[in-house]
Amino acid sequence: MSFFQDINFWAVLIAAITKVVIGSFWYSPLILGKTWMAENKLCEADFMKGHPIWIMALLSLTFAFIGALAMAYFIGSDSTWLTGAGIGALVAIVWISTSKANTTLYENYSFKHYLIHAGYDIFSYTAMGAILGAYH
Repeated sequence: MSFFQDINFWAVLIAAITKVVIGSFWYSPLILGKTWMAENKLCEADFMKGHPIWIMALLSLTFAFIGALAMAYFIGSDSTWLTGAGIGALVAIVWISTSKANTTLYENYSFKHYLIHAGYDIFSYTAMGAILGAYH
């Protein structure tokens, strides 16, 4: 029996793309981008000094795909969209957000900074889980 036997790779890809799209909006000036930039003391010019956008987008999609692949394994093939959404929310709240809370404490980030990132993780992993549960 293969580790990936019951995984729908199209659903994994769609879930990963969904996470990247949610992040594109979440961190855009339309939603929380301005607040996030202020919390990090960044301006738009700072992004011109970093990696090219296509590299960041490709790596974001790669990391999202890896996360979605692992979540698809845990969600399993007997799930529904609701079960998947619940598992996605649980993963984001219990593992990811608590880990980021620890980082927030030790790196002295503001609570607002933490809420921006935790909110994105909870929203995006819940959506990914719903997709993976629905299209297992």
